[in-house]
Amino acid sequence: MVINSKVQKLIKLKNMQVRKMKQLNDLQLEYFDTEYVNPTRWEIVKVLIDKDFPDGNFKFLDVGGGNGVFTDRLLQSYPNSEGTVLDNSELLLSKNLHHPRKNIICDSVENLGNLNQKYDLINFNWVLHHLVGKSYNDSRNNMLSALHNVESLLTDNGRVSIFENMYDGIFLDNLPSHLIFKLTSMKMIAGIIHKMGANTAGVGVCFLSKKQWVATLNKTHFSVQNYADDKESKSIIPLSHRIFLHLGHVRVGHFWLSKCV
Repeated sequence: MVINSKVQKLIKLKNMQVRKMKQLNDLQLEYFDTEYVNPTRWEIVKVLIDKDFPDGNFKFLDVGGGNGVFTDRLLQSYPNSEGTVLDNSELLLSKNLHHPRKNIICDSVENLGNLNQKYDLINFNWVLHHLVGKSYNDSRNNMLSALHNVESLLTDNGRVSIFENMYDGIFLDNLPSHLIFKLTSMKMIAGIIHKMGANTAGVGVCFLSKKQWVATLNKTHFSVQNYADDKESKSIIPLSHRIFLHLGHVRVGHFWLSKCV
């Protein structure tokens, strides 16, 4: 792992601040030492990058980039690019491979505003739903704050790439979001919820429906340039869980954003 003086400064700053967001423990984080951008999802992003950055010369930030696998893929595919991985987990960051065009910052999403850099591309790959606070409303506000914070980091012609899970309700659109957050954030039943398959048990997770993701983005100064569903993604949630959680259509969606003119 590359640690420079700037990273050390950010680590100290993080430790001095009162955290508003909950953090998963190392055992939970080990579960996320994987890469979810499969070939189908990669093709969605690559087509958009090739269109908006035809010369392949861009600087990008991978927010919550963890083990750096996605960053490495970008660096390999675009030899003129330069990437930065930001994550609050020293465990996941330690798994990064060294690359001369890669920077690593150990810090929380809460401190994005402290970065004194401009980026052409900012990636949020399944990060926003983990920005949980003490309540559901706090969690929704954390998502919005993260998006507001990257506005100042983005170049004028830059893009924001977001991969997220879409959890639509059967009749009540965002009911699954509330139910899942409540169940996963309750420490008293964390053991039970973990056995049911929720790795975030005891901390919480805040999935949204597609309509609610769009509503959140509409509160920012970004406009959606492209949206794509991952048609090949299959839900592995048991039918009994889906009925209990009022889950209808479940899939992965990708938003490609630009600054509003």
